[in-house]
Amino acid sequence: MSMSKAIKKFIKDGDLVFLGGFGNGVTYSAAHEMIRQKKRNLKVCKCGGGILFDQLIGAGVTNYIITSHCWNGIGPQPTWNFKRAMEKGIPQKIIYNEQSLFMINMSFFAGYMGIPFMPIRSIIGTDIYNHPKEVGLKASKVKCPFTGEDICVVPAITPDVGVIQVQRADKNGNAQMWGLIGDTKFGVNACKRIIVAAEEIVDKKVIMESPERTIVSGHKVDAVVHEPWGGHPSNMQGFYYTDLEYAFNYTKETKTIEDWERWLEKWVTGVNNRQEYLKVLGEEKIEKLRAKSIIQGAVDYGY
Repeated sequence: MSMSKAIKKFIKDGDLVFLGGFGNGVTYSAAHEMIRQKKRNLKVCKCGGGILFDQLIGAGVTNYIITSHCWNGIGPQPTWNFKRAMEKGIPQKIIYNEQSLFMINMSFFAGYMGIPFMPIRSIIGTDIYNHPKEVGLKASKVKCPFTGEDICVVPAITPDVGVIQVQRADKNGNAQMWGLIGDTKFGVNACKRIIVAAEEIVDKKVIMESPERTIVSGHKVDAVVHEPWGGHPSNMQGFYYTDLEYAFNYTKETKTIEDWERWLEKWVTGVNNRQEYLKVLGEEKIEKLRAKSIIQGAVDYGY
């Protein structure tokens, strides 16, 4: 189905939403569709919020974020919508449930495994452990039944819905990703509903040739979307590079509310879908970012 239909059907106001991608395959297309559909009061989670979360905050889509950071890694630079929301409540006050990268990954892993918590050797002794108070218990200590020592545990995160952008999937939703996967595999498999957006839709036989690349299997997937360049301005290994210029300019182009509104109109609300977005991006930039083919370490599956 289309991205528009998938977001409308499977994401409801107030849902806890996982958005995949850690540098590779960040779900910008899905986030932009949430903005166009005026989704509200979503709680959003991913390892690194970055400018993706900044856009959802500025558009009033989310009032609660679970992540390790919300800044522009290209620079590094501030994310102004996040800053305005935290300091001035513009466009609304948000709750920032701060996590460490490892902590949130282990919470996703617990959700993926269907267990209530995961032990970790970190967090205790830091402000992340008990701040801010309004988010409730983010971590705790339990006594190991084998050694008797106290160890930190983090609770499972089980989002209502997850969206990922992958290199390829078949029509049943068997989705494959390679390169930097980050929290995408654990996060999406912890979700109750799943939307898979893919650069290309392939025959099931292609998936079966290298099943180890499959990060989520079709029986768990609710919607499959063919969405080329859905991860721009992030990269998608084998398809396109990170648009460093776009990401670097984002901070300067969104510094004031007026700047942000102009940016939003140009890239999100002023287009109807990803195809129109790519027209704004321009063929020259697309060709510049398109990945060159590099095939290395090919595997012989004969036996």
